[in-house]
Amino acid sequence: MNSITALVCLVRLAAVAILVSGAAVSTALAQYPDRTIRVIIPFAGAGTTDIVTRILLERVSQSVGRSIVIDNRPGAAGNIGLDQVAKSAPDGYTLVTGDPLSTMPANATLFSDISFHPVRDLSPIANFGVTDVGLVVTASLPAKNLQEFVALAKARPGELLYGSTGNGTPGHLNGVLLSRLLGINTVHVPYRNGGQGTTDLLTGRIHFWVAPIPTRLEQVRRGQLRVLAVARSERSPDLPDVPTIKEAGFGEFEASTAYAIFAPKGTPDPVIEKLYGEVRKALADESVHKRFLTTGVEPKLIAPADVTKMMEAQIARWADVIKSAGIRIENAAQ
Repeated sequence: MNSITALVCLVRLAAVAILVSGAAVSTALAQYPDRTIRVIIPFAGAGTTDIVTRILLERVSQSVGRSIVIDNRPGAAGNIGLDQVAKSAPDGYTLVTGDPLSTMPANATLFSDISFHPVRDLSPIANFGVTDVGLVVTASLPAKNLQEFVALAKARPGELLYGSTGNGTPGHLNGVLLSRLLGINTVHVPYRNGGQGTTDLLTGRIHFWVAPIPTRLEQVRRGQLRVLAVARSERSPDLPDVPTIKEAGFGEFEASTAYAIFAPKGTPDPVIEKLYGEVRKALADESVHKRFLTTGVEPKLIAPADVTKMMEAQIARWADVIKSAGIRIENAAQ
């Protein structure tokens, strides 16, 4: 066999190998999923993210005929679990739930040693819900609406205290952003124990909290707390009589918590499309819809490309807030 004939044979063998490999990949994708899927929740169990993810994936599991195992990996404002998935094999069998509106995009700037990027290293599958956030004030505060709140804060600069569950958390960052939007000077009080923060808000030791409405709804309905405004573009279905911050005349302010599923970057498009379709089917299920609303989450489907655009915009937005306020957390593992 001369050298030319040998080269031709090698080319043919390579072509056959590529065809066989391609066929094998196509077969695997067509059969996806053919084993258990693991979904990491980067927060502790029994929280809203944990509960609503389990509701959704229970329905998805039934549809695809495969087990979906939930693995809670809390720590570092969600970074530990997100990092693990960002570094996992991009095969559709390791996924993660995250917040593309606040936590994930804020952490990209907030942590000095974060080892992954939410856009470069993760691929969104679908956003599946949102939780409304509002300006919640203690009942003893004399302000009965947002205009009165702003007037009070301007009359008492640096005296109104707001709470959060720690430096760099959504409650902290939203408090900074809202104070800047309203043109008021307020003081942040971080709590390691959210229960203590709630107690201090109820007793008037602190004055307000930019908080998810469902977490304070019972106290609001009992008259122990008041919501002066909703921090999104639409009114909350839980509090339809409460205006948005924009309706109150102070501009656009979006502070909702969102819930989305992500896969490692490089996950094949057919897998992303398959999972997106399954999430869409699950959200169309009336029982899933009702259970979401019970947890305080509004079902909201957003396609992968739009989730990416949302995160890119939010990364820039939070970077501006964090840098201008001088907020920094040095260790992403804490």
